[in-house]
Amino acid sequence: MPIPGTLLVVSTVMAFASGAQISPRLQIFRSRQRQLRGGESEAAEADDHEGVVRSRRGFFPEVFREAEQGVCPSRNSFHIQQVQGTGDCLFHSIAIGMAFEDERCHLDMYDQSLADRVRKLRELAVDTLTSDPNCTLHLEGDQTIAIHELVSAAAEQYDMTPEAYCSSMRNKGVWGGGPEILALANALRRPIHVFEPVAACNGTQFRLQLCGAFGSPAFDECGKRVCIIAADDRFPDCKPTEVKRHGEGGNHFLALLPAGMDRA
Repeated sequence: MPIPGTLLVVSTVMAFASGAQISPRLQIFRSRQRQLRGGESEAAEADDHEGVVRSRRGFFPEVFREAEQGVCPSRNSFHIQQVQGTGDCLFHSIAIGMAFEDERCHLDMYDQSLADRVRKLRELAVDTLTSDPNCTLHLEGDQTIAIHELVSAAAEQYDMTPEAYCSSMRNKGVWGGGPEILALANALRRPIHVFEPVAACNGTQFRLQLCGAFGSPAFDECGKRVCIIAADDRFPDCKPTEVKRHGEGGNHFLALLPAGMDRA
């Protein structure tokens, strides 16, 4: 069993044990987004504060704010970047977030470099989960969990052996979730924060609720957290009152790109 005090956080990790394939209607441009972006040059579309390029396919120009802004006061607003719904959405989301933070590069959801980036992230996640089974991973706060405990819990959800779970996870298109997020946060030594959309302002607006700060504060010193959102596959193309929690609908991960506090 996990050490005392970690059960709640382990439950949070396992809540993201799998993603799901996005519905086909979310893999194309929204006509509304095309209208917002149409006719502008890429140079004019670049956001002065964060380098966001509004012509990127799957980019949502609206700004989404954290429900609780004390976690990182200077980085509490985000744009959403859609990713492909091929079963690799978790790794696509993290890859896009890392490129934006590390390279100041806003990748298109169909960028040709994503295939290699995603493959490497998946390999790194599974390599971490198949390393020393007694090695401990940083969860949240001062909590840790042994790799073998994490993998066993994940495998049990699918009625698989730990070996079969990890072998399956190496395959392209197999949905990644909480264990893989935690593995990557530790392997990359950088925090990965997972948000969920919630209704606010009497159901008229979305807010982003932090539901997993994996690797924090252990790796906060790197100064480059990666943020993703776990939602049902209609988000953000639905009303705030209609959104379902991750696991209650068609599960999907999307990338969050920091917009800066000066954005409205």
